[in-house]
Amino acid sequence: MEIIIGIIIIYVIYRVVKSSSIYKKPLVKPEVTVRFEVSGSADYGDTERHERLSDKPGKWYSAGQEVSVQGYNITGGLIYVGETLLDTSGYDNDACLINPKLKVSPAEPWDGDDEMSYWPQFARISPRCRGAYLKWLADGRSEPEANIGYIFLFFYGLERRLFVDGQKGDLPAGERAEIVQEVNRLLKIYGGNRSFRGYASNLLAMEWVLYQSDNPIPNYLNFNDRYCSKPFQVVLAKYIAAGKPIPPDVVRQWVTLHPEYGLRTPARRCEKEFKELFSQRYKKQFGEGLIVKPNKTPLKIEYRAASPSIRGDLKLKGPDLPNPFILTAPLKKINSLIEECTIELESYSRFLGRKDNDPNSLAALALLPKELIHQSPSAQKAKSQLAQTCANGIGLISVESLYECFGEKPPLQIGKKESENLAALVEGLGFGIAPDIRFHNMKPTLDGTAAIFLNGHGIDFCPSREYRTLGTILRLGAMVSQIDNDLSPAEEATLQSLVNENSDLTQIEKDSLLAFLQWCLNTPQGTAGVKQRLADVSMAEKTAISHILISVAFADGRIDPKEVQHLEKLYSTLGLNKEQVTSDLHTLAAASDPVTVSLRDSAPTFSIPKPTIEPKKSKGFRLNKELIQIRTEETRQVKGVLEEIFTDQEEEHAENDITETILQSENPLSALDTAHQNFFHRLLQQETWERSSLHDLCKELGLMVDGAMEVLNEWSFDNANAPLIDDGDPIFVDVNLAREIVNVQ
Repeated sequence: MEIIIGIIIIYVIYRVVKSSSIYKKPLVKPEVTVRFEVSGSADYGDTERHERLSDKPGKWYSAGQEVSVQGYNITGGLIYVGETLLDTSGYDNDACLINPKLKVSPAEPWDGDDEMSYWPQFARISPRCRGAYLKWLADGRSEPEANIGYIFLFFYGLERRLFVDGQKGDLPAGERAEIVQEVNRLLKIYGGNRSFRGYASNLLAMEWVLYQSDNPIPNYLNFNDRYCSKPFQVVLAKYIAAGKPIPPDVVRQWVTLHPEYGLRTPARRCEKEFKELFSQRYKKQFGEGLIVKPNKTPLKIEYRAASPSIRGDLKLKGPDLPNPFILTAPLKKINSLIEECTIELESYSRFLGRKDNDPNSLAALALLPKELIHQSPSAQKAKSQLAQTCANGIGLISVESLYECFGEKPPLQIGKKESENLAALVEGLGFGIAPDIRFHNMKPTLDGTAAIFLNGHGIDFCPSREYRTLGTILRLGAMVSQIDNDLSPAEEATLQSLVNENSDLTQIEKDSLLAFLQWCLNTPQGTAGVKQRLADVSMAEKTAISHILISVAFADGRIDPKEVQHLEKLYSTLGLNKEQVTSDLHTLAAASDPVTVSLRDSAPTFSIPKPTIEPKKSKGFRLNKELIQIRTEETRQVKGVLEEIFTDQEEEHAENDITETILQSENPLSALDTAHQNFFHRLLQQETWERSSLHDLCKELGLMVDGAMEVLNEWSFDNANAPLIDDGDPIFVDVNLAREIVNVQ
């Protein structure tokens, strides 16, 4: 009995050993070169049957390993070849797997635009597309005109190798380096495709996060891309966990990549300028950087793959760090500074958005914030020359030389806009200019000069009523002093004392008025167009203006008959009655009682010292400060009239013409047909779109997704020199740019 039992046990052991795979298939070292040929007809429609019945697993070929598939000799490796390689769901073959059993037809790498889906899979594309893909691989993966779908098919395999196999510990460091090198190479060829650039950047960043985060960030990584928001969280979390100050670039990226914030059009269009401005102001506000207290919520590292075979966000093992993206308080502080810098770049951004505008022109520089103007080479040269001009106080420089300082030819004429740009640029360099159209109601002329003074008006300068009133008196004084073309030092000193001794003026206002006076006294004060503008002025206002002129001319109590003739000419030029000159002089001279000038029901009275009329020994007028100040109240009463008549009439007409042209300009949306206009308006509802949602929208409007996006981007470039839609997954729509185009045009 015991013998029988022993025989049975031996037989059972024999059957088990014989049926084992080890007995049936002894291990054999694989060849470096493997060839696969079709042993029967298998169309891509028969995919499911082959995937389910096959027992030949897919194999990874490292860089340099050679494999031949259907007659295509692939020497570069970095691919999976075989019949079975389940995706992360475990129910289907991986999209990247090259199944040598499937049918292939000859084609070129640029073929297949009308046959490739957005998420291609080797088993489901046509035989012709398979042939094109295999040829691209065999030719070295370098054909610049290759269909982007083939690049993605290859890329899917790299994702699987790094983040599926790699998380199992099956990936040597040397192989990772080969994959990184290959992705960087592909980016140089195919990085123009927004979607591929985003996914490739994300892969490189996540590879560093998982395997090299203890090393410095490589220079090929770009965490500014929205695709890189997940790996960037690790970069930010490492600063917070270590209690280190967060640098300005990292903080800016935090806002850029955060789903609830982001950058507006000026910050994106003027990327270089925005980075520099934000960096300077961030350091000024936070010193070495903002320090954020670590929170307790752990950071989950997830990878959003391009491959349809890596379902959902892939959960990865990474360093133990806090999750900074759920914090709100630090972001509010940072975002307020972001918005401040963005607002300051809005004018410059709009300027660059217009076609053919030169970012290095004087007009462009004038729109930059003060901190950035100083960094321009032409601005630095101009600053040196302006400093020399006013080294000893207020200095005069020809307008032509002023433009040459900035390396520009003078414009054909200086209008209001050119004058504002010039003044803003001079201010940005730390100087002021007179005349400044913004404050003096006058602009320089091409053949004239400008007065330069230190420090300028400043950003928040808001001139007072006293400033404007005294500015008018100074110009009237200059007009009268130029009657006989002789300005005495005493006369200039008197006008200067009106400014220096006025306690109602700030120091900035005094500096500005003294520079304006210097310019007025050295520039002929024309009266062109003044007579016409005074035609509708009331008699009381004309009388007040004539009294101001007489007070200036009669300030020293002396006037000769020749000068009376000059005053009569000035009266006529200004549209006043020249016969009134003698009467006004005698009235003023004989007034032992106060002279009354009434412009309202309650008329102010002024006591004027009794002067005498006699020839002057020296040529020219001497202005008396007291008499000029007597007429200050009258000047205030007619301030609006004087400012109006001293405004350049031609400039007003030019502005009206420009306004009319703008009102008559064509609506930019009229360049689009109805379907694309509707597409444009629907896009403005949100900034990010899933491609599937956009596909449904275009189907509703009778449009093709790629074609519709291309039409709107071309339209956007025509109107703002920037793309409206950033293709990728998700698709990003520049809503601010869209509104800017429609509203600003």
